[in-house]
Amino acid sequence: AVVSTQSTGFLIGSVDKKSDRNSPQLRRLQVCRYEVSQFLHAVQIYVTHQLHNISWHELSGELEVVGSVSELHTVHERYLNNAIERLLLSEGTKAPYEILLKILRHLVTFLHLLQSHPFSTSKEDGVTTHPAFEQLIKSHDSFMKQAIFILKVAEASNSSGYKPYIDEFITRLDFNNYYRSQGVLTKRQSLVGTQSFGGTSS
Repeated sequence: AVVSTQSTGFLIGSVDKKSDRNSPQLRRLQVCRYEVSQFLHAVQIYVTHQLHNISWHELSGELEVVGSVSELHTVHERYLNNAIERLLLSEGTKAPYEILLKILRHLVTFLHLLQSHPFSTSKEDGVTTHPAFEQLIKSHDSFMKQAIFILKVAEASNSSGYKPYIDEFITRLDFNNYYRSQGVLTKRQSLVGTQSFGGTSS
């Protein structure tokens, strides 16, 4: 339900361009909205690619050489196990899954606050404000902290044992080095000891 709203739910809507230039709150919320929407879109693309492209492609290839019901059962079980791990639903990925749930809760809160009241433009100075601005900023800050944390956890896991799906997860979320350019993410060596993303590497 959260993902389905990402294309329209976070839109602030049309406001007068003059109001935009005179409204620090509106400009700040536009940036927040973009960061929230971009994160959600990246997660959606990651899930789609891992499940519908990679996992399904692997299953299709193995099904072509299946020679018995027993082999079919084994192949299908491997497909399910791989999908569960890549979607952060395994026991080894419980920690990042819980972090992601927290992030999604913050996104829902942000969306609810954004839509709860319309923007209003003062007739006196033309400044556009939102009645829940302070709450929106607080919700966005909480989201950013958790977003940074899940990326650090992912990088720490890759430090202890490379996994392609973790690497894609990092790339999707930080595709243009947005967090890294701000010094949020550091060299992987400095992250060793952080909570593992996918458990001990096998």
